[in-house]
Amino acid sequence: MPESITLQGCTPEPLSNYLKALGVLRLIVEQKQDPQAKCYWLNDAFVLVTHLTQERLEKFLLDRYKPTPLIAPWNGSTGFYPKDTAQKRLLNSIQQAKSERLKIYGETITKAQEQVDDLKLTVQPKDKDEKRRLLERLRNELPDEAVKWLDTCALVTSKDLQFPPLTGTGGNDGNFEFSRTFMQQLQELIDFDTGEPTANAPALLKAALFDATLPGLPFSGKIGQFNPIAAGGANAAPGYDADSRVNPWDFVLMLEGIMLFTAGATRRYEQSEQGGLAYPFTVRPSNVGYGSASDGDDARAELWIPLWSAPAGLGELQVLFSEGRAKVGDRTARYGVDFYRAVSNLGRNRGINEFIRYSFQVRNGLSYFAIPLDRFQPQSNPQVDRLKEIDNWLDSFRRAAQDDKAPASVKRAHRRLETAIIDLSRGKAFLLDVLIALGEAEAALDSSLKFTQDKFLRPLPLLESGWIDDCKEESSEFRLALALASNNLRQRLVRVRQKTDSRNSRFWEWADKEDGITTWKKGNLVSNLIAWLRREEIEVQQQHLTYFSEQPKTYKLFAALDDVVRWIDKSVNDERVEAIARGLSLVDLSESFKLPKPPELPIPVAYSLAKLVQHRRINQEACQTVFGRYILAQDLIIPRVSSLLGKLAAGDCYTATQLAIRRLSASGLNPSVAQGVYEPSDRTQRVASALAFPISDLDLARLLKQIRKYDSKE
Repeated sequence: MPESITLQGCTPEPLSNYLKALGVLRLIVEQKQDPQAKCYWLNDAFVLVTHLTQERLEKFLLDRYKPTPLIAPWNGSTGFYPKDTAQKRLLNSIQQAKSERLKIYGETITKAQEQVDDLKLTVQPKDKDEKRRLLERLRNELPDEAVKWLDTCALVTSKDLQFPPLTGTGGNDGNFEFSRTFMQQLQELIDFDTGEPTANAPALLKAALFDATLPGLPFSGKIGQFNPIAAGGANAAPGYDADSRVNPWDFVLMLEGIMLFTAGATRRYEQSEQGGLAYPFTVRPSNVGYGSASDGDDARAELWIPLWSAPAGLGELQVLFSEGRAKVGDRTARYGVDFYRAVSNLGRNRGINEFIRYSFQVRNGLSYFAIPLDRFQPQSNPQVDRLKEIDNWLDSFRRAAQDDKAPASVKRAHRRLETAIIDLSRGKAFLLDVLIALGEAEAALDSSLKFTQDKFLRPLPLLESGWIDDCKEESSEFRLALALASNNLRQRLVRVRQKTDSRNSRFWEWADKEDGITTWKKGNLVSNLIAWLRREEIEVQQQHLTYFSEQPKTYKLFAALDDVVRWIDKSVNDERVEAIARGLSLVDLSESFKLPKPPELPIPVAYSLAKLVQHRRINQEACQTVFGRYILAQDLIIPRVSSLLGKLAAGDCYTATQLAIRRLSASGLNPSVAQGVYEPSDRTQRVASALAFPISDLDLARLLKQIRKYDSKE
């Protein structure tokens, strides 16, 4: 019966410990110790389900494990060139070893040296073409065991050579060469002459696998980017500095495990849309979504490692890693923010419980370290799928924001948008937060319009109306914003104009010139709404509309009178109203929505008087519904009072309402208010701005009923 062995020394963090766990599984399966072994993760520890006992597992690694032949003659100081005298002695010791454990390793070194000599190389290849030719020959001539390592280090095509980020730049990270260090660490564990384990090897193995305590690591050595804590350097130990310390088994098993990421690599590597190589669970970095994130972070890639709780065999993991590419819509995820969106489906389909997000970031000068940024549990979130509509635009915006010459406002807007998308994917935000960030992004692009046009970045395409239901929140701010957005708000906010193509499809373009239609300025929402209303008055006058020919605007979304009253009373958050309205202006609002409920809050008389005059058309049928009888023979059009808005904007409520009373009286509407109404100046300005919120014909009739004088029959 198989038993479960918990390897407490194999944990998801740091990355070296994760790779070490994969190495143990790969070795016991491929070297026929237990071909049916399985594994899973439990409480951040790696669990082996195997026919081996703990004692037999240790004995195999100490006495029978055959190291994978890791060589890298395309790198310097690897022992294959005349100047590499110190490393040459290490290669010779492996070639001359009589132990069966090192036989394939020695043969691999011999064959690799033959290829170097055939190409007449006396120093490491300096350019990609030379390296590619050497790697091509090595892949054709070396044993299969060695080819696994080659495919881990480089992707060789007929025209190009590329390096997966997990193994640095071809099996080295700066001056730290992996294969050379692998041999050095093997020498600490295996006597190359006899093949027997060294005296320290058993205790070191218990520490590596089971987290057994050692009084102190007796060996110094590097582990590179895979374990920043063990890399040494400043603040790594008491005092000012510390040498790097590493358990040789940690390094050896880590590199044995890293090769699992290349399962099927020769047939699964592919070029992404932007020309980068695809590599299991590896994407370009997104400098958002973690506490220390900043635009200045220098990272070369992100690696998302999976954790699973159901036992899986090596074959299953090989399929998982070989297909370790998440989909965003119809394309492969390319950036960290894409992976957040795509990983939910991938996780559910593959039985993955959690991903750990690692970023290879520059630390301590020029060295890259694998920094754990986040732990993400895949979860279904249908709202994330809404973003498929704008994938192409998001890619274009990302490229523009990553340009070195991008304005700071554009970079900030891009960071806010990607942060909102990540928070949505994590269940820490709502689709409305993403919509607000999209509105802010378009505002930033408008403020830097020359840069935007130089990057050929078009305005955001019109979003489907389904965004409204997915973003809806029960608040006055949302309802007021929705009413504002329905009044063709977008072209008032930013310099975009709607056009129609040959198929009668609507789209948006940046305005070629200033035409006065865009009214929004930096300032508060009250002043911007008033400026918008003034611009509308000018546009009506420019159209030379007559008393009888003037047609009303067709609104399909209306503000509730109770929400308008809350606006006037300063009971809403103005900044949030504007932020939501910016986002909703991007959505197709052509569909009708249900009418607001009748008001419950008392309506300011000043607003009722001003709105009736400003709206200018009183609907006959709406009045019949509200009054219960006909009070108008037909729709009534009220002549314009040109100075009304100006008086309200100036805070002169009395004069403005006096003008409204006179106009209503002259139109036969018989207002019950004989004199103007007094309101404080700031409240009067909010009354003026409240006129920008469209209300329904029924609500307008209700305002008329509030201020109308009744005769004796009524």
